[in-house]
Amino acid sequence: MNAPEHNLIDLHALRSAGENLDAPGARPGPDESGPKAVHDELLQDEPPLRSLLGAIMLRQGAIDASAIERVADHQRGNEMLFGEAAVALKLVEPCAVARALAEQEYVSIEATGASNIATEVTAFHDPLSQDTESLRALRTRLAIDESRRLAEGRALTIAIVSAQRGEGRSWLAANLAVVFSQSGRRTVLLDADLRNPRQHQLFGDASRDGVAAWLSGRSALPGVRPVAGVRGLDLLTAGSRPPNPQELIGGTAFERTLGHLSTSASVLLIDTPAASECADYSLIAKCADVVLMVVRERVSRERQIRDFTTRLAEIGKAPLGIVYNRQS
Repeated sequence: MNAPEHNLIDLHALRSAGENLDAPGARPGPDESGPKAVHDELLQDEPPLRSLLGAIMLRQGAIDASAIERVADHQRGNEMLFGEAAVALKLVEPCAVARALAEQEYVSIEATGASNIATEVTAFHDPLSQDTESLRALRTRLAIDESRRLAEGRALTIAIVSAQRGEGRSWLAANLAVVFSQSGRRTVLLDADLRNPRQHQLFGDASRDGVAAWLSGRSALPGVRPVAGVRGLDLLTAGSRPPNPQELIGGTAFERTLGHLSTSASVLLIDTPAASECADYSLIAKCADVVLMVVRERVSRERQIRDFTTRLAEIGKAPLGIVYNRQS
């Protein structure tokens, strides 16, 4: 398949553009100072070395100590994350931030203990992998849109869409949710595929109480639950399959649900049904700030992709990017 070039976000290319996390010096060896040593040393430092991420980047040689003050000032003045402020000031490249985050997040993930999360959620099980680095690079590309929405007092709402099943919508939604939450953002993942839901399987959630029950009036409150092992990530599964999914998605209750979730998070990610099976995706996309379209190598067809992008443009939701999934 020849993927369209317009707005193409190739996960493989994003990974290749970043630094190789398996290169010498990427992980601390047995005789090197690891993340805990960095943290202990940081606690003894005077300001402005207040950011653990900044300390890691300093040790990795990505930033000078003299630049920490500038980044901290820019961070406070613009309500940004440390890494975003450093990139905005053009003091570091996004790949340097991703490498530091990988080390920082590896510590927090290790401490979470056992989990029912499926191995497909690579960002959780292998936070130092090249696939996870690619997802962080994609997260960085979305940060500008997120900052705009936070200034308005609401979350950045991202709908993950694709033309047919098997292209990786649920995989991308789950992994993006994890990397957003790992960066300290309050994140909500909503499974709005009421026909063939997947997020309850990926995150080991056996509850039948989900968004379908809430939208149909069978539940008093949305069944939003924290994901065990991932700080800052909440999940609202699809729940039991309803007989009228399109009516539920197209109703005003769905829009109110998104508004409610948006006020309690920084990022709201929505997993959607395949466009080839129903029109639900268009109803969801209209409610989103950003639409990401997924295509998959050896699965997606070029004509189908072009037809689908045209349909999205016709409803005023041309995809911000087409994520080229090379997962086998």
